[in-house]
Amino acid sequence: MDEDSPIAPERGLRVTPEEYTALKNILEEEYCGFEVEYHDGNAFVFAPVSGNCDDLPSFFLSLLGWFITKNGLDYLAFGPAADGDSPAKGIEPEADAYFRIKSNGSLWEPKLIW
Repeated sequence: MDEDSPIAPERGLRVTPEEYTALKNILEEEYCGFEVEYHDGNAFVFAPVSGNCDDLPSFFLSLLGWFITKNGLDYLAFGPAADGDSPAKGIEPEADAYFRIKSNGSLWEPKLIW
């Protein structure tokens, strides 16, 4: 993973404006390198540069997990952004995910086996 590359979600999550505001407020209170944007009723969690998923606040992960469940998903994958200026463009085609956030709010990181 290139530490200076933007990280984007594979897709947005359908949320209400109030739910988006709740996610945004948590990230504004506890800086972790990640942000959230709202486009056409979808929230996009992303890191413009140098995001470390281990720094995401636990309350944020729990709330995001609820929205993942609400959207009928088991997890939301994050990887290299297809477009550094817009997280709504998703992950680079054919790229592997850096990590996933499960519907219970836990982090799921790939294991490297030699």
